[in-house]
Amino acid sequence: MSKAGLMDRDPEQVLDEYLVVLAQTGSALAFSRLVVRWTPRLRRHAARLLARPDGAEDAVQDAWLAIARNLRRLRDPARFPAWALAITSRRCIDLIRRVQRDRRLAGGLSSEADSLAPLPTGAPDQQLDLTAAIARLPADQRLMVSLFYGEDLSVEAIAQAHNLPVGTIKSRLHAARQTLKLHMEGQDHDPSR
Repeated sequence: MSKAGLMDRDPEQVLDEYLVVLAQTGSALAFSRLVVRWTPRLRRHAARLLARPDGAEDAVQDAWLAIARNLRRLRDPARFPAWALAITSRRCIDLIRRVQRDRRLAGGLSSEADSLAPLPTGAPDQQLDLTAAIARLPADQRLMVSLFYGEDLSVEAIAQAHNLPVGTIKSRLHAARQTLKLHMEGQDHDPSR
């Protein structure tokens, strides 16, 4: 990389890459710095995916255990953000499945939307309305919206992190946008239909 190319890089990204490399060599201090730097972001991501804040902490703790176990296998430190977010996403999906299974066994709610997020009724604030609409999206679309808009990852980074074709990511984002547009225009649209 040229000196000019290095100077154009985001200092925060360079710091993260440096910490990853040090943590991969066994530096507990570097790993703890990564935890401090990334836990708030991973927690916000988990809360968006779970459509509620409770449970996010457990998902993030599980994610950090997986990150610690597998960090040495990460070949490109620049991919750490997408990789860590993908691990957190998988932990959230596991938690969603566990909650659904437990509720089915207990005779509780059967639909995913009902089991994940109670929707506020008559919320006048458009931001709350958008949050409620996102919470009603199917889990795969909510994940794509969270990563693309919430975490500002590129379609390519999401595809690579989740081992999915770019076209799949684009189609899920498109479907989510269409559903959200219908909701924001006042049409009651059920994304599961």
